[in-house]
Amino acid sequence: MTLSKGKVERPINYLRERFWRGYSYVSLEKANKDVLEWLSETANNRIHGTYWQPVQERWEREKHLLMNLPSAPYDTSLKVFRPVYKECQLSYNGNRYLIPHEFAGKKVMLKIKGKIIRIYHDQELLATYEEPGEKHTIIGDPAIYHMLLKDKEQIKRKYGRQKGKATRGLVTSTLYPEVAIRSLEEYERLAGASWNS
Repeated sequence: MTLSKGKVERPINYLRERFWRGYSYVSLEKANKDVLEWLSETANNRIHGTYWQPVQERWEREKHLLMNLPSAPYDTSLKVFRPVYKECQLSYNGNRYLIPHEFAGKKVMLKIKGKIIRIYHDQELLATYEEPGEKHTIIGDPAIYHMLLKDKEQIKRKYGRQKGKATRGLVTSTLYPEVAIRSLEEYERLAGASWNS
């Protein structure tokens, strides 16, 4: 049988109308005792409107079909993916978060629940942060930058000769390559026309 929203919510209405309406609350302990007594004497002995059987009898027939609960609670975190920039940072909700340098250039998953952000690469937990109240903040341990500077292989991968000319200056310490100086006549000769005409 397919359960519709109404079928799922109807027992709550039944409990509210048949137990809570007119009930005088004294304490949680007494309410728990009273509702258990009401369940065993009234609610579970009634004839169910769909199956035309007592609720307790139907429960005894079906409870062996139920599966075990999962070993871990269901993860209700908001999940988003973010790229990690070469500065070991990722951006989320107006802030930057630092993660270990070896994940620069990769995509990571953020699990956000409440104000807690957990950052994962596959199943590996990389960092846990509390989301700040303000924006435009860099959150994390600055020691990550020092570890990045020490990792020579990472620097070679990012700024080595095989990379494009745009990053070449980061290796040679200058963005201005040496250019041969030629006279204007040489350009005119190669173009076959006069530049001054």
